[in-house]
Amino acid sequence: MSQHRQDHAADTGCGCDGGADAAPAPPVRNRFHPGKLMDVRHWKLEQDYHRRIAATSARLGLGPGVLCGLDAELHDDGALTVFPGVAVDGHGRLVVVDRPVRIDEPYQPTDCAGAPHGEPVRDGIVAVRLCRHECGTEFVRMPVVDCEVREECVPSLTLERFRIRITAGEPDPVGLTEEQCAAIFPARHGADFDRRESVADTVEHECGCEDDCLVLATVTYEPERAPDLDAVTARPVVYSNRVLFDLLMCLAERVDRCCAGPTLPPRITALWPQVGAAATAATWRAFVADKRLEIAFDRPLADAAFDAPNPWLGLWQLDHTGVRRLRLTRTGGALTRVTVPSGGEGVAYAVEVEGNGLLTSTVFVVGARVPVAGPPKAQDPDGLALDPDLVGTALTAADRDALWALVPGNAKDTGLAALVDRAPLPAVPPFPSGNGTQGGELHVFTPPPPPTAKAAVAPRLVRVWPHGGSRLGADGPLRRDRARFVRTPHVELTVDRALADAATAEPDGWVRLFQAVREGDRLAGFRRLALGPGTAKRSEEHPESVTYVFEAAGARLPVAGEPAAAFLLQVRSSAAIAVPAVGADEPALPLDADFPGTGLDNQTLFSIWSGQQSLLPAPPITALGARSSVDVELFDGDPGGFVHLAFEVAPE
Repeated sequence: MSQHRQDHAADTGCGCDGGADAAPAPPVRNRFHPGKLMDVRHWKLEQDYHRRIAATSARLGLGPGVLCGLDAELHDDGALTVFPGVAVDGHGRLVVVDRPVRIDEPYQPTDCAGAPHGEPVRDGIVAVRLCRHECGTEFVRMPVVDCEVREECVPSLTLERFRIRITAGEPDPVGLTEEQCAAIFPARHGADFDRRESVADTVEHECGCEDDCLVLATVTYEPERAPDLDAVTARPVVYSNRVLFDLLMCLAERVDRCCAGPTLPPRITALWPQVGAAATAATWRAFVADKRLEIAFDRPLADAAFDAPNPWLGLWQLDHTGVRRLRLTRTGGALTRVTVPSGGEGVAYAVEVEGNGLLTSTVFVVGARVPVAGPPKAQDPDGLALDPDLVGTALTAADRDALWALVPGNAKDTGLAALVDRAPLPAVPPFPSGNGTQGGELHVFTPPPPPTAKAAVAPRLVRVWPHGGSRLGADGPLRRDRARFVRTPHVELTVDRALADAATAEPDGWVRLFQAVREGDRLAGFRRLALGPGTAKRSEEHPESVTYVFEAAGARLPVAGEPAAAFLLQVRSSAAIAVPAVGADEPALPLDADFPGTGLDNQTLFSIWSGQQSLLPAPPITALGARSSVDVELFDGDPGGFVHLAFEVAPE
């Protein structure tokens, strides 16, 4: 095995050489003199010196963790996506994730190379880890001279890439343990207590490196329950100086508040949906789409009250046909609509609101009634009850009593239809809530969006077949789709209103289908398939929508023993195209089509579109990074756009 292949193989390990107890090694750099011979060893030493200084400073100064991005999202189909971002690993090296990475089976542990390793986890915890990975590229011929003269291919560049690894078991939490915190900051100490000495004795600060694979998230699997994603507990984060300064200022403010006078009861600091004048038309629509109520508090509350919200928390839907109290179910996930203050906490509830049954006059009212003794109550030993007081509607006490008398989830009470006109208040006080005493009542409202003139809407792309990210196999749920495609290779684009005949008759300028050309497990390029004029067909279920069928000529379908054929579809919608895809009826706006369905960058996609692929590198076939286009919006509300997606057709 050649030297460069030995180095590459050694890099596939996941451990940290030396470990946390390793002694620091002094740096070595070149010392130049006239006539100094710079061979491979000295050039490598020149690079390693600067890389080692930077990595050591980052490792010991910043510490390993996420610098930006790298969010994790768990999809309804069980797959998990890690989004782009930057991190510092346990060696102090930079790890850059430049594209979304979809993991179809996050319950399957993998080894350092990403291959399945061990049994799938059906009941337990798995950790999603980010590892740095280097590999050679741009191979060149190199003569090797020893006993014989021969030539060998060696990489001339190093790609600093990444791997996503799945491990079974719960990782260590981030930060100090409760025992360490108690040792550093004891509740009671004598006059001779030295806090600096306590910190030095308790907090370890080794010179060696930590594990080079960072934990980005954990997923908990339990029988008969949906998997639960935690992207906080075991995820190390490196904060910038600006963020740390803001945190210190917030801490100082909290110290001033807690030490300046008596402890105040907990208060509500933020609420979603936004209420009163702070609410916009977008607020109302987003709340109906989210079906999620979020509340932030300035102090932690006893958790039991969150699980049983009906006695103290209510949400009502008011319109001119009546009033219905909506059922609230506590739900998990990150709080994305409210910001929890330092030292506080938040809670989220799923709301059973039917978007199709809403009127343009629908008003949502949120209410909280807390007795002086609670619940809910603070977690702290003082046990103070929540102070929710905030008058944000014009409803009378009798009106509010009628609302609280309704049973969550029951049918609409038509006798309370007049309340919708009495709810709005010209000015709603801002949060935080409270009057300084325990208990009280909050009632606020979210107004409906104001009526607006009907805006000009572009035709929208609502469906593509074959679906992006799909694999049309000879068996399984997509076998019929495969049979359709094999019988007549084609693509189908469904739009919510008809396109101009000229655009569908000459689709070449705005829609193109390509078949990937393989060289082993790499993409050598893409071969463009000729698309015929679009044939329109309509659905009885959706009479306004139109599906255009474009037959593809020249597709090569795989036979038994061959890998699946990969196809790339691009839809480019713009008024600048010679024959643009615009609506057949007024307004004749360009097709609204937006969906980034592959991992290819824009320059690569345009090079494929224009046939200028000769200068592109040959990435692995997995670089397509196909995303599913099932049950996702393929438009963004603005005319024009760009859709690219990929699918595969398996052999028989």
